[in-house]
Amino acid sequence: MSFSLQEKRLEVIAEAVPVSSHRLQLAAEQVRLLYERLWQPVLSSVLAALLLVAAMWPIMPAGFLVAWLVALVSVSGGRLWLARYYQRQPPRHRLQRHWLCRFAWGAALAGLVWGVAGLAMFTMDHLGQLAALTIVLAGIAAGGVTTLSSVWWMAPLFVLPAMLPLLGQLLVQGSSLAWLLASLIVLFLALVLVISHRLNRIITDNIALRLVVTSREQQLRVSEARYRAIFRHTPLGVLHFDSKGRVVDCNEVCLDILGTSRQRLLGMNLLTQIDDERVVRAVRDALESGTGYFEGTYRTVVSGKQTPLRAFYSALRSESGEVVGGVAVIEDFTERKIAEETIHRQAYFDPLTELPNRRLLIETLASTIRDRRDDGRVGLVMFLDLDRFKIINDTLGHAVGDELLRQVSKRLLLSMGKADMAARLSGDEFVVLMPALSGDRELELQRSEQRAERLLSTLRRAYDLGGQRISVTPSIGYTLFPLGDEDVGDVLRHADTAMYQAKVKGRAQICGYEPSMQTQMSWRLEMEQALRRALAEEQLSIACQPQLDERGEVIGGEALMRWEHPQRGWISPEVFIAIAEESDLITELETWMLDRCCALLARLPAEILPRLSVNISVRHFTQPGFVEGLTWVLGAHGIEPSRLTVELTESIMIDGLQDAIERMQALKQLGVQLALDDFGTGFSSLSYLKSLPLDELKIDRSFVSSLDTDSSDATIVETVLAMAQHLGIDVVAEGVENRAQRDFLLMRGCRLFQGFYFHRPMPLEDFERLLAERIGTDAG
Repeated sequence: MSFSLQEKRLEVIAEAVPVSSHRLQLAAEQVRLLYERLWQPVLSSVLAALLLVAAMWPIMPAGFLVAWLVALVSVSGGRLWLARYYQRQPPRHRLQRHWLCRFAWGAALAGLVWGVAGLAMFTMDHLGQLAALTIVLAGIAAGGVTTLSSVWWMAPLFVLPAMLPLLGQLLVQGSSLAWLLASLIVLFLALVLVISHRLNRIITDNIALRLVVTSREQQLRVSEARYRAIFRHTPLGVLHFDSKGRVVDCNEVCLDILGTSRQRLLGMNLLTQIDDERVVRAVRDALESGTGYFEGTYRTVVSGKQTPLRAFYSALRSESGEVVGGVAVIEDFTERKIAEETIHRQAYFDPLTELPNRRLLIETLASTIRDRRDDGRVGLVMFLDLDRFKIINDTLGHAVGDELLRQVSKRLLLSMGKADMAARLSGDEFVVLMPALSGDRELELQRSEQRAERLLSTLRRAYDLGGQRISVTPSIGYTLFPLGDEDVGDVLRHADTAMYQAKVKGRAQICGYEPSMQTQMSWRLEMEQALRRALAEEQLSIACQPQLDERGEVIGGEALMRWEHPQRGWISPEVFIAIAEESDLITELETWMLDRCCALLARLPAEILPRLSVNISVRHFTQPGFVEGLTWVLGAHGIEPSRLTVELTESIMIDGLQDAIERMQALKQLGVQLALDDFGTGFSSLSYLKSLPLDELKIDRSFVSSLDTDSSDATIVETVLAMAQHLGIDVVAEGVENRAQRDFLLMRGCRLFQGFYFHRPMPLEDFERLLAERIGTDAG
């Protein structure tokens, strides 16, 4: 092999192996060769030494010869021990550079011992012994070259110390024979060194080539292992087929997707044994044009399993570009189909009730309206809202409320025809869509009323909720469509308007949409705008109804809002407060009210007006910043917070009991008194009394007014008074209209009263005059 070819191979090495790693491995292999071959030259050296000693024995002192032989054997033994110690080391420890240094010291020391022989055993008087010395040293040098050339400088390190002393002795003699021998030794050394250099190149190249082969084999094994790992463990199915379409190999995922075994699949011809023409076409496309594709539900021939999947087919080509087979990458779409269905249900169905949601209802109703315009028939939309659902949901818990909604949904589904739709719009609001009725509008109006009555009868039956039997009724509004050119929003608004009118009439009512209802809605909108102007133009005023103790002394009052419209006159609070609560006006109205009441408390000393009660709606109470706003008002007027009593209704707990308690505790820390208004009208609210930081209960007038006619109301009042006394909470009885009611309450421990029997609500001027008269009477 020429050196140029060797150099080309070394270039291949440089490309195949990183430079630093290659050099390290090359050096380690060179050192390994030195140690592995050491026993041969050492053994030859000892044998040559014995021959030399035997040849020199007649002419040299025996003691010197024995000492030299012992020295040589000792050096040789040390080198052999070092080689054995090296062999016992782990491969990673053999890479250390000091192993080469140790070997070099041994080689140099051995060369010096042989050099001593060339120096001390030299003789021109005995040519036979001189010839023996020269031949032995030349043989030792030649042997060293053959075994030490794996490292280029190791052979000269041994040969030169061994041969130069003999060469020096010959040059010193100056005889023709000595010069001849010296010339021969010089030529020998030159030849030996050149051969050593060439041997080093050859050995180095061979080591390098072996490393390249080993590296390539390792890379090939790694690559094959990586391919097999990818082939076997990829999350996709992989199928390998030849140019005839026969299956050659596949991974386990492919078998799982197709639901078959390896034995049954291998050897199958995809072009002739597959029933699905789409798959056959995809395989043929891959073998002919390079790529193929299949997507759909595939029925496996061998197992009959049907699987939604997608497969990409690609041709495999040889180096010449000839198609030698193909590979299919198969993806199981089962989870994707499930995910798509899940996404579709999440987008179009309510997760709680599994009914269609607002989005699906709107899309379906839009297409239904177009269809009814085309065929001349009518459709029906019924809008349902559960009465008092929020109270049930909060007092019994959201889990019970959710179960109620689910049971309502099931009853709706059982009441529907195949073409009908029941949807959950939001919260406790449901919509029933009957898309295709007859073309007789008058007849369908009568039937719609009957359908709504049947639905009401179905939904009002008692529900079994965790062992409790609860009766819930819906308010139902309905409308036929199309009435004209209305869109989806118009139809739903008409049904919602009808439902609202049903609510106005009371619980469990049915109402069909009439165009005149829109007039009423417009009136409400007009009243809302007028109420906004009233707030800005100071049309609102405050009336106070005194509160008295058991001695008949006025100890405070309840502030009530009044509105005198410029054209309509006095508007009932039940009307404009309801309008305000449905909009954002209630917060502004009550903020105005708090400011005026605090101004009244600041104007009248505590001796005249000890306290004043103000009603606060749930919407205002739950607004962020309510406590901070009330703190600012109290500070702005400089009044004692304990003189202000905030009256709340039980509905504060509808949107979360814990949040209500935290806000109430913040007010208590501020010093404001807290009262629970209209107590007893809620749903099982007695259980919350121990959790709420209350100062006062106000028994609703509906219980007080029937004390002398309804024994149940009387029992409830007695229970409330006894419980409040036990909890240390004051009780104010509202709606006291006669002496009998007052005496009944007084005998059962009630000490605070409010009602027409004492005073009606009066303007602030009259209220202040009443307080002044009381102070004057007490002074007199």
